[in-house]
Amino acid sequence: MDLAYYDGADFDDRRHRLNLVLPAEGTPRATVLWIHGGAWAAGDRSREMTLAQGLADQGIAVAVMSYRLSPGRWMSERLPDEGIQHPEHIRDVARAFAWLWNNGADHGLDRDALFVSGYSAGGHLSALLAMDESYLAEQGLDGNTVRGAIPVAGAYDIENYYELIREGLGEEVAVGHVLGVFGPSEGHAAASPASYLDGYDTPTLIISEGESAIYTQHFEGIVEEHPSNDVIDFVYFSEETHNSLFFQLADAEASSAARDAMVSFIDQTLRN
Repeated sequence: MDLAYYDGADFDDRRHRLNLVLPAEGTPRATVLWIHGGAWAAGDRSREMTLAQGLADQGIAVAVMSYRLSPGRWMSERLPDEGIQHPEHIRDVARAFAWLWNNGADHGLDRDALFVSGYSAGGHLSALLAMDESYLAEQGLDGNTVRGAIPVAGAYDIENYYELIREGLGEEVAVGHVLGVFGPSEGHAAASPASYLDGYDTPTLIISEGESAIYTQHFEGIVEEHPSNDVIDFVYFSEETHNSLFFQLADAEASSAARDAMVSFIDQTLRN
């Protein structure tokens, strides 16, 4: 619990930590870096522990990370009106992944079987880590260190995401939320996984539920225009909501079709 994955000058004692969940028996056949959701402005690793246990029960280690957050006052008066902006979230994700690469062997992990995944905001961040190699490069790593990516219920084109939020929830929410996280619109393309598909060759499974399907379907249309689309697969659980799919994954005692899809993808990728 509470392993520090970064100790630099801007170290955050609460956020720059992860919990490592290991299978009760045997050596894990793969490790997933799991990135929590919360609109890039809320959440932490604590509420993801049963989700991690569900994967550990199937022989997969999970590193559940926290990261620094953006202002969240637009969402709740209980949340801070100060925080970080892109690209600081993804830099924290790259730091956590680099920690696993450099230190995983001390915990019995195979660094050639490191996957990245996450929910909602974490889905975006997991896709961006795999698709924009510059953040791993800052840590002295390259994109080949990511064996596979499993973004869940995320947004992958921030320009499109901003427009849909503005149309659906209004200008005030779009400004507070999207611009609060990503800054002016000029930088939205650089923050979008959709901008980095040329030459992309990391096996990727993108999972969506019914409510976020509008973002996923938009991204699927972009993927179809690139020759790299043969490494990116999509699966939709359209009957689930944004909340219900998360709670399905988070219930370690119950069956989960989405969890089964994740495990099958990991095993297939390891075989290839």
